[in-house]
Amino acid sequence: MAKKGKRWGKKFIDKRVWKVENRKYVVRGEFLLDLDWAKNWDAELNEMNKGKKGSPYKYPESLIRLQAIWGQWVDYRGLKGITKKLCEHELIPYYNDFSTIQRRVTKMDIEFELPKEGHISVSTDGSGMKAGNGGEYRERIYGKERKKYLKVIISADPIKRKLLYCDVFIEGEGECEPDLALSHLEALINRGFDIDKFYGDGAFDYLDLFNFLDKHYIESTIKPRTPATCNKPESLARKKEVEKFKKEGYKKWARKKRYGQRWTGTEGIFSAVKRGYGEAVRAIKLENMFKEVKRKFWAYDRIFAYAAT
Repeated sequence: MAKKGKRWGKKFIDKRVWKVENRKYVVRGEFLLDLDWAKNWDAELNEMNKGKKGSPYKYPESLIRLQAIWGQWVDYRGLKGITKKLCEHELIPYYNDFSTIQRRVTKMDIEFELPKEGHISVSTDGSGMKAGNGGEYRERIYGKERKKYLKVIISADPIKRKLLYCDVFIEGEGECEPDLALSHLEALINRGFDIDKFYGDGAFDYLDLFNFLDKHYIESTIKPRTPATCNKPESLARKKEVEKFKKEGYKKWARKKRYGQRWTGTEGIFSAVKRGYGEAVRAIKLENMFKEVKRKFWAYDRIFAYAAT
């Protein structure tokens, strides 16, 4: 076993108030059975069916969204069973069958609610999710070819731990992380957000990204690739950052830039989603896999926001 290296930097001091933190975890559980929306069942359906052609909606979107969150732990037939029991106890007027649940949940439009305040920080990173749950044993014994991973790239506010955007691709396809970071930043600026700082690891050592940050007066906290070179005439902004990095060294640069802050906005969210909802998908179709992965992060963000209020 390799010897564990000594951790550099200041010793971590946990300043959280555990009475408050404990309450947040309890409230996350309350979210799963918060049925206040059921009081407006008929009113919501009337609004949804205004001007609708064809068969009218029979179940409000609030029910479908709650079932989508339950679906992180329960299959569609199980969701029918839960909803049926709620109906039997007269908490909701009707229950939907599992095929209706599957169809509505799959077609659900997933959007992350952006912060109300216009001043934010942004960190972007990527991670992998499993396209199946067969395991390496099955691949080795039965000769099954390993399914490609699903690549997930998120942008979040690391200070507030608030998800902003989430994109999902199949391994080896889709846009690269720096290009997606650029599109996320551009979308946020167009929506009127004032971004003070961007965090990224070595994968974001990208000339166009440095130039974009410099143009919009956004502080860069991107770790230059090793070995860091500054003779890049295409980006004066990158050259300045690399010179600082080489002069100060990684540890001093990281402390000064608070580089470790990015973890709460990316690695912390990836860890919470994978531990809470699993890192494998149940869907078979590739399109539905993408949607299922995105729902995992959407469910985390909804519950986290609910507990914070």
